[in-house]
Amino acid sequence: MFSAPPAVPDELDRLFHRLVANLSDLDPPRLQRPFAVSELYENLVPYRTHRKQLRIDTKQDYEMVLLRLLAGERGYAAVEPEEVREALAREAAGVNPDTGLFRRYAGAKVRLDPDRVNDALGRTRPERDALAPPALVEVETPAPPPAAAPMPELSVLEAPPAERPDLDAAALVAEGEEEPTEDRPRAELPFSLEEDEEAEPPPTLPRQPSAGSTSCAYCGGELPLGRAVMFCPHCGQNVGVVHCPACGSELDVGWRYCITCGNQMAGLG
Repeated sequence: MFSAPPAVPDELDRLFHRLVANLSDLDPPRLQRPFAVSELYENLVPYRTHRKQLRIDTKQDYEMVLLRLLAGERGYAAVEPEEVREALAREAAGVNPDTGLFRRYAGAKVRLDPDRVNDALGRTRPERDALAPPALVEVETPAPPPAAAPMPELSVLEAPPAERPDLDAAALVAEGEEEPTEDRPRAELPFSLEEDEEAEPPPTLPRQPSAGSTSCAYCGGELPLGRAVMFCPHCGQNVGVVHCPACGSELDVGWRYCITCGNQMAGLG
């Protein structure tokens, strides 16, 4: 148990109250957060600017008071990690202590006791409750939604083909068709189920001149009748496709003028 503060405040009480007042003026939230040991003697309560308020005559006396605070005397502050606090406490209780030992642990963290801070600030109980961090509210995890009911299986009127030995291979091709008999032969399919690898696509018929075209649109020569003519036997031009010599538009055989530029076709004058 830490000793209670004396009836008359001493240098340790004055150091703690000055530290709390400075933090309250500079950054009040830091009263509830840890800070580095080095900040204590460098920025928050440095000896050079607070020796009069602390009523401390020498720097060694200032270091001793600071060592007692960091050692946990009267429960004003706690140093983390615990190994550092224990080392400072042993040194503070020694016969000839090294008062500047805390400088070796400048990076250690100091946390002020919240009750002692409230006492130093003279806060009432409602004020303390208002400044206390909110309690963590346990959020109840919602229960997972119920699993969807499985879809009902569709009734099968007939067993799968694999379980019906009465069907032969031909019946599997068109299941549901009645078995052919001599009186009722199977209907012929319009196509063969087996791929004919040697079958070739039907030849593409050449474009023939339009009906009534008996002369070449290029040279005017007579074309054979009753035969598919693609090239003029006189000039060798393709008579199945006529192109306007002026603009190159494709025209039908027998047209006298180009539908694009109006040019009159040769041999059709």
